[in-house]
Amino acid sequence: MKMEERERIIRDEGKQIGIINGKIESVLELLEDKGEVPEKVKAEIFAETDPEVLKKWLRLAAKSETIEEFWKEIDH
Repeated sequence: MKMEERERIIRDEGKQIGIINGKIESVLELLEDKGEVPEKVKAEIFAETDPEVLKKWLRLAAKSETIEEFWKEIDH
C-alpha cells in the first residue's frame, strides 16, 4: 500500500470517528435537556458505532418527551 493511500485511509477513518462522536454527543445533549441520563442509556449510546443508527436516535431524542420514551423506542 502506498503512503498516500494509507494516509487517505487514516484521514477517512478519523473523519468517520469524528462524525460518530458528534452524533453521540448530540444525542446525549438532547437527552440531558430532558433530565439525568441513566448510565445504561449512556452506555448504549456510547457503544453504537453505526452513523445511520445514531442519526435515527438523534431524531428520536429530539422528538421524545422523556428519556424513558427514547429508551423504549430504540432497538437494544
